[in-house]
Order: sequence, then C-alpha cells, then structure tokens
Amino acid sequence: MEGKIVGFIGVIIILLIAAAVGFYEYSSVSSSYSSLSSSYSSLSSSYSSLNSSYSSLSAQLQKAEQNETKYMNEAENYSQLYMMYKSLYKQNAEGAALDTVLEAYDGVSIENPNDVLPYLAPNFTATIEGVPFPGTYNLESFNNTWLADFFSNYETVYFYTTALPTITQISHNTYEVTDVVQFFVAPTNDPIYLQVFNASNTIIVQDINGKMEITSLTWMGNELPPSAVIAGYPSQHTLESNVVLSEVLSEINGLGAEFNPATIAQNFAPNAVLEVTGQLPSVFMTGNHTGISNIENFFSTWDSYFIFVAEYSQNLLPNGTAVPPSVSVQLSPLGTMAVVVANVTPFIGFVNQGEPGFPNIYDIHVNLVTYLQYNSTTASWQIEKQIFNATMIPILQDTLYYNLNMPIFKVIGEDTVTVNTSQGAILQEGNIVTVIKPGTYAMLPNGSMISIYNFSLITFSLQAVMPPAQDFFNLTPTYAFAFAINGQISPKYALVNASGSPDPAITIVYAPDTWTSWTWFGGTFNGTAYIGGSYKFADHWIYGNGVIVNNQFFKPVLWIFESSCEPVGMPPTPVSVTPKEVFGLSPIADYTYEVNGITGGVVMAGNILVVIQPGTTITAPSGTTLTTFNFSVVFYAPQNVTAPEPGQVPFLVFAYAINNCVSFHYVASKPFITVIMTPSCGANMWTWGLTKSGMYGYVLHDPILIGKGIVINLTFIRPVPWVLTLPLM
Repeated sequence: MEGKIVGFIGVIIILLIAAAVGFYEYSSVSSSYSSLSSSYSSLSSSYSSLNSSYSSLSAQLQKAEQNETKYMNEAENYSQLYMMYKSLYKQNAEGAALDTVLEAYDGVSIENPNDVLPYLAPNFTATIEGVPFPGTYNLESFNNTWLADFFSNYETVYFYTTALPTITQISHNTYEVTDVVQFFVAPTNDPIYLQVFNASNTIIVQDINGKMEITSLTWMGNELPPSAVIAGYPSQHTLESNVVLSEVLSEINGLGAEFNPATIAQNFAPNAVLEVTGQLPSVFMTGNHTGISNIENFFSTWDSYFIFVAEYSQNLLPNGTAVPPSVSVQLSPLGTMAVVVANVTPFIGFVNQGEPGFPNIYDIHVNLVTYLQYNSTTASWQIEKQIFNATMIPILQDTLYYNLNMPIFKVIGEDTVTVNTSQGAILQEGNIVTVIKPGTYAMLPNGSMISIYNFSLITFSLQAVMPPAQDFFNLTPTYAFAFAINGQISPKYALVNASGSPDPAITIVYAPDTWTSWTWFGGTFNGTAYIGGSYKFADHWIYGNGVIVNNQFFKPVLWIFESSCEPVGMPPTPVSVTPKEVFGLSPIADYTYEVNGITGGVVMAGNILVVIQPGTTITAPSGTTLTTFNFSVVFYAPQNVTAPEPGQVPFLVFAYAINNCVSFHYVASKPFITVIMTPSCGANMWTWGLTKSGMYGYVLHDPILIGKGIVINLTFIRPVPWVLTLPLM
C-alpha cells in the first residue's frame, strides 16, 4: 500500500511536473501569440495608414498629371501671347517714335517752341544742311537759334510728307525715322513770296524713361518753287505779275475812264514819285510830283481838263510789233519789287468845255515805266515810282487805227473742252472759271439736243465799245467773255437739261465788288473776232470778297465786264463764332459770315469758295425755315480721320455749319456750290458722320468735278463734315 501510495505520489509528482511544464509552455506560447497578435494589429494599422496614404498619393498624382497637362497648355499659350506681346510692343514703339517726329514737325508749323521742345531729348543734336539756316546745333542752340530764326522769319507754315516715313529699330529702345517732308512757308517780311522747303530727314528717337524723345536730327534741305510740287499751280512770279500788271492797268484805265484822283492814285505809296516829262498841254506841270497829294493833284488836272479819254496800253517792239505791257517781278525774302513797262500807251483826250484849247482832241503817247514794291504791312503792291514820259502827235496818225464806230471784240484767250453730258466739265480762262453741270445738254437752233458737244470759254478785248447808255457815266467797259457751243456764239443755242429747260452754267470770276456785266449779242463771230451787236440787259451777280458768281447764263452770248467807282454788290458780312468739336473732329479754323439766303452770297474760306445761291432757305430740325443765317466753313485736323480706302490719304477735312451747328438735320433748299483750290489729280470726296455701327466714319462717297487744281461739288445741301482725299504717291 505504501508502495502504491508512494507510486501514486510519484505519479502525482510526475503529473504536477508535467502540468507545470505544460503550463509554462502554454504561457510561453500564449505570450508569443499575444505578441504576434499585437504585431499583426500594428501591421494592419500601418497597412491601413499606408493604404490611405497610397490612395491620397494616387489622387495627388492624378491631379498632378492633370495640372501638368494644363501647365503644358498654359505654357504654349504663354509662348504665343509673349510673341504677340513682342510684336505689339514693337509696333507701339514704332508708332510712338513716328508720333514724336510728326508732333515735332507740327510744333514747327505751329511756330511755338513749347510745341517742339517736349519732343527733344536733353542730349539732342541737329545737323542742318541746305535750307533753311544750315549749321550744327545742340538743344539750347537749336531752340535759341534755329527755331527762333524759323519762327521770326516765317509767318505762315504748313507741312506734309511726300511719302510714308520709314521706321527702323536700331536697338531695343532706339529707332530711326527717315522721311521727305515739305514745308510751305511765307516770309514775315515778304508774305507773298511763298517758299517750299523740301527736306530729306533722318531722325533718331529713343525711349528715355518711358518717353520717346528725339536725340538727333539730320536735315538735308533744298528750296523748290510751288509749281514744282503742286500740279497745275502757277508760279509765284506769274501770280504776282498778274497783280502788279492789274494795278498799273487799273491806273491807266482810271485815266481813260476819268475816275476821281484818289481812285487813280490808290495804288501809289504815300511817298511815291510821279516823274512827268515830255510834251503835254500847258495846263499840266511837268517834273517830279512827290507824295500822294501832289500825285492826286496831277490826276485831278487830268480829270478836269478832259471830258473823255480813249486809251490802251502796249509795248512796241523795235520791229514794230505791238505786244502787251511787259512785267518783271523779283521775289525774295529780303526785297520784292516789280517793273511794268508800257512804252506806247496812247491817250486820245477830248478837251472839256471851258478848258483851254477846247474843242481840241489831243493824241498823247506815254512811255510809262512803273516801279512797284511789296508792302508787307498793308499786304499789297504799291507804286514807288512812275516815269510818265509823254509825246503829243497829230491825231490823224492814230485815227486810222482807232475804230470809233463798229464794235469789235478780239479773242485774247480760249479754253475749249468736249463735254459729255453724263460727266459735265470745268473750263478756266484767265480769272474766269465756268462749270458745266453733269446732265447738261446742248440745244441746237433746230431744237434737237445733243449729249456730246464742244464748249468754249472765250475772253475778248474791246474796240469801240462804250458804256451802256443807262450807266454811261457810272460804268467803264473793261473786257468781255463769251460761251460758244460747237464754235458758235449765238442766242439760238442753249444749255438745257434732259427735259429741255434751261440749265445754266456756273461762272466764277475773281473780281472786286465794283464789277458787274451786261449781256451783249446781235453780232457775228468768225473764230478770231466778234463784230457788231449791242447791249441787251444788265446781269445779276452773287458777290463775295474778291469774287463774283453767276448761275443764270445758259445762252452762248457775250458778257461785257463793267467797272464802277462804287460797289455794285454787297458780300456777306463776317461774324465771329466759336466752332465746336463734332463727330470726333477737332476744329482748327473757321470762317463765318452772315448770309441772306434770298439774295445769296459767296463765302471765301482759305482755299474753299462756297456759293449760297439766291433763294436758298434752311429748314431747321424744329421745322423752322431760315432765310437769314450764319454760314460757317470749319476746318478740322486731318489726323482726326482715317483713310477711307487703300491708296487714299485724307488731305482736307471741313464742314459747313448753320448758326454754328454741324448737323445732318439741317437741310438747304438749294445745293451749296463748293469750289476747292487743291491738288486735284486722283482726288475723292467723302461724307463723314455716324455710321450704322454707331462709330464715326465715312458714310458716303460724294460726286465731284475735277479740273486743273480745282475740285467742285454741286450736291451738298446739309451742313455736315466732308473729307477730301488724295492718292498716296
């Protein structure tokens, strides 16, 4: 039993040992399991965190890929925009450089250093070769010397470029502008001596602190006559020759017409000398008559002694050929003078009743030499000295050549054109311009109408033509002009419209307001002279300052100009207004006159002449009818407008205004006849206003007639803006 107990106890001990060993192994395994479980949980948590980070990174990567695509697109757009920016920057810089040059030119024309100096850099230099005022200048000397001399020597300045300037970039902020510019100038001391400076220029313009400034100017200048740069423009010598000859012939005409002494001597300078020599009736004092009062006394004796004088003026060449008086004109800024020679000027004077020698008729030949000087203060030519060398000859030596009975008109000038009815025509002869309107036919004596015909404007000298009886002592015949249709001067022909009604030509004559005319017909025309006929009736003209216009002549007959001592018509009266900016246009000058639309008038405005036809009324926007109104011609800066089409450049921008209103809502009952003295080759006319798009621009291409240096429009009825353009040369 003890053995059993001992064995049992041994078994228990063995079991306890086994249990202890097993518990230990269990505890060890259990601890390892717990540790592995904890590691698993930690790894699982790390996996979840990594998985979340992966998802986030995956989303970021996807967004990054999208951003990369967007960036690439943006980069491409940026490259394109950058190239566009560089191109626009270059264009803007070039335009700014050119603008600086033109603004400086404009400042020279304005004649104000404040309009020039802002465009010159502090280190500005100028090299001037040729005209005017050659030399080398810095900023200070250019201002104090060249600009000062230019502004003091010239009182009227205009400029334009003969072609578009060339602009070249020579560094990132420096540009070279080359051009050929022409300045029209009138010397202050001699404003009739119009000069043209043609300059080939090279200008360096630099961007200095964000502002374009001129750093250097190279000017190569030469002088040209106006006729060389304006097609059809007569030379200044020709123009001034006509003026001085007109003054001398006016004096001769006054001696023949027995005008009052003040009128005869009106063109003499206050200190002039009339040197009278040779043979004269005893009542005349020979010797020097100095000063206006003494000269007028001589002419007063002439006027009292003769009741009537027949006269003409000519030069007799050594071979016996008679030619018109000769004129020599010298033009220069330092001295302008002229000499008129009429070496055979016969005066056949009928002695007045009560005067010594009555009823004698003296035949006095005068060798007349006249010296004239231009007076810039009075803006007129004045006779400084005249040599009056007289010789009396027997009257029978000249009466064989004087026609005292049969009126004869000899042709002295003619302009003939072939008229196409659809086009009209412009004729010019001497101081006369005649306009045949489009749509004008020629009616022949048999009543038929032709659309293509020859039309002539002819001027005549006078022989044996006395003043009209009604105004015998008030008027003096000067010369005549006529129309001819197919070479015929006869009231049996006529200018008519398509319905056969009269369609008068428009005749413009540069003449004073002391002129009028009488209609004459009834004679015959052989191509070189019109013989016979008589006065029929007085004509009615529309008067302006230095111009008269007729819009009633439709028969090819003669009209004789008659000169009066007193004004025959009244030009419109100038008034002062302040023009407004309209249709995006900035006014630079205006000419305004009070016009009576019932009598009409001619408005002179620079190079524009406007005829307000008699019977013209204006319908205002309110519906009111105006018969008397202020009429303005307003000029605007050409740079306010764009080119209407390729190849056409704005040259003249102007508008009419009624009572200072430029508006499409005023309407005239008759067209304003518009005459523009301008370079005319390739000219076009355009109406400017508010377009359908709501912007200011061109709204109409206007019809015009083009002559030699003249453009005419016959359709304007509204006071609106117009643009005259010329072809780009």
